[in-house]
Amino acid sequence: MKKTPQEFKRENLKELLEKTLKAQSLKLQPLDITVKESCNSDFTSVSLAISETTGGIQRRTEVTEEKAKGFVDGMFKACHAQYVEGSPSLRNLRLVDYQVNPSFKKSTAAIGSDASTEVVITVDVIDRGSSEFSCTSRSILHSSLVATLNAFEFYINCDGAFEKLNLIIADANARNRSDIAQKCMFDLSRLTEVNTYEKKKKS
Repeated sequence: MKKTPQEFKRENLKELLEKTLKAQSLKLQPLDITVKESCNSDFTSVSLAISETTGGIQRRTEVTEEKAKGFVDGMFKACHAQYVEGSPSLRNLRLVDYQVNPSFKKSTAAIGSDASTEVVITVDVIDRGSSEFSCTSRSILHSSLVATLNAFEFYINCDGAFEKLNLIIADANARNRSDIAQKCMFDLSRLTEVNTYEKKKKS
């Protein structure tokens, strides 16, 4: 699939995020997915187990959405509720499209039932346009969750880099290091190409 302008922006920001966050960069990976539906109910129950890795330390996080309108809605809502408090810029995200693209030509089963499936989710960011995240596997559920986690991981790390750069700028200004401050201001401008941010209030 042809890369979108937003995908190129994300790739260009990868080095910046790694340089700024270093060991504090967050990695999200799926562990378990449980989806329960009943023909007698309008709601879907979604339970997720997610691996969160920061600084080489891995922990298991479990999130649940009991009254989702389908498993896609449940996964997105559960992840949003889990991470929005620590990363306020996630409030700017809206799920606007979901595509499933099976590849039956690559199936090895005689009846074609083991075809791999690409899932593409499109997230709209207020005042910044839309961005696509995708994953291909033999499970629609797995591909959906990986694509969703990729989206949250990226914007959470952007939020973290924004906070870290502001701290560096404050320290540089206190030490009259305008050279460092100016470099960080340039990096901040790159981050604002993909989202808008708010400084966290000091407790």
